Amino acid sequence: MKIFKVLLTPKQIAAQLQCRIILKKNIKLTNVAELNEANKNSVCFFENPKFQEELKATEAGLIFVPKDFDITLKPDTNLILIDKPSISFMMMVKTWLKIEAPVQRSETAKTAIISGSAKIGEKVVIGHYCIIHDKAEIGNNTIIESNSVIMENVKIGSNCHIYPNITIYEDCILKNNIILHAGCVIGAEGFGYLLFDGIQNRIPQVGNVVIEDNVEIGANSTIDRATIGSTTIGKGTKIDNLVQIGHNCKIGENSILCAQVGVAGSTEIGDVVYLAGQVGIADHLKIGDGVMVGAQSGVSNSIPEKAKYFGTPAIDAGLKKRILASEKYLPKIVRYYKKMFKEKKGK
Repeated sequence: MKIFKVLLTPKQIAAQLQCRIILKKNIKLTNVAELNEANKNSVCFFENPKFQEELKATEAGLIFVPKDFDITLKPDTNLILIDKPSISFMMMVKTWLKIEAPVQRSETAKTAIISGSAKIGEKVVIGHYCIIHDKAEIGNNTIIESNSVIMENVKIGSNCHIYPNITIYEDCILKNNIILHAGCVIGAEGFGYLLFDGIQNRIPQVGNVVIEDNVEIGANSTIDRATIGSTTIGKGTKIDNLVQIGHNCKIGENSILCAQVGVAGSTEIGDVVYLAGQVGIADHLKIGDGVMVGAQSGVSNSIPEKAKYFGTPAIDAGLKKRILASEKYLPKIVRYYKKMFKEKKGK
C-alpha cells in the first residue's frame, strides 16, 4: 500500500482520465493498494477474473474496472469504467506522484566534492559524499544521490535521477530523463585480454558508453565502455537489476532486458526486443527487432527479426516446446527399444 500526502477525490481522478465514473460516495482517497489490502480510502483496479473473490471482499473506495464490467458485483462502490484498467491505474499513480512531488530546488550537500571545472545546471541536487570530477557536466533538474562518483568529462543531461552508490567512468554520456538505480557501474573497462608470451595482456579500453533518453537501468547492473567507439543503449530501453552489457554492444530502442541477462561484447540487439531472466548472449551476434528470448536461454547464433527463441542452445520456441513435450515419452521409448533389441538378439 502506497499512502499519499495529497488527497484526491474520485471525480478528480475521473476528470484527469476523461472517463466514465459511477459515483456512489463522496470520499477522499489517500492510497493505492491491492484489492485484498484496501481500505475505504484506497484506489484499486480489477481486470483478471481470477481475482473475483478479492473483488467481492474488498473495501476499496474506488476501483478501476473494464468498460463491460457487471456493476451489480459492486453496487455500492465508486467505479471507473475504462479500457485496460491496469494500465490506466498505473498512469494515474504516476500522475499522483507528480502532483505530490515537491518543487525541486538547487541543493548541494556540504560533504560533496565538486571540481571547479565541472558545470552544474539549474535546480540540481547533489547528495552527501558525492564526487564530481573535472569537466563533468550535470544538466538541469538532475538528482545525484549520496556516495556517487561522476568521473572526468562525463556528461549527464536534464531530469536524470542517479541513485546512491553509482559510479560513472570518464567520458561517458547520459542524455535526458535517465534513471540509474543504486549500485550501477557505467563505463568500467570492457573484459578484453590477449594471450601473448604466456601472459594475459589487457587490451586498452578507450571508448565510452552513450545512454539515450528515457532509459532506466536497475540496481547493480553494469555497462562496459567500448574498446574503441561507444557502447550504446537506445531510447526508452529498460534494463533490470544485475544485468551485464559487454563492451561495444549496441542495444536498440524500447527493449526490455530482465534480471541477470548477460550480453557479450560487440553484439547488436534491435528495437523492442525482450530478453527474459538469465538469458546469455554470445559475442558478435545480431538480434533482430521484435525478438523474444525465453528465460535461461543460451543464444549462440544471430536471431532474425520477430522470432521467438528458447532453450540452450536457443532455437525456435515452438520447436523447443514440442521437443520438451516429447521428452516425457523417452523412458517408454528406451524400454521399447531395449525389449526389441533383446528379442532380435535372441533369434
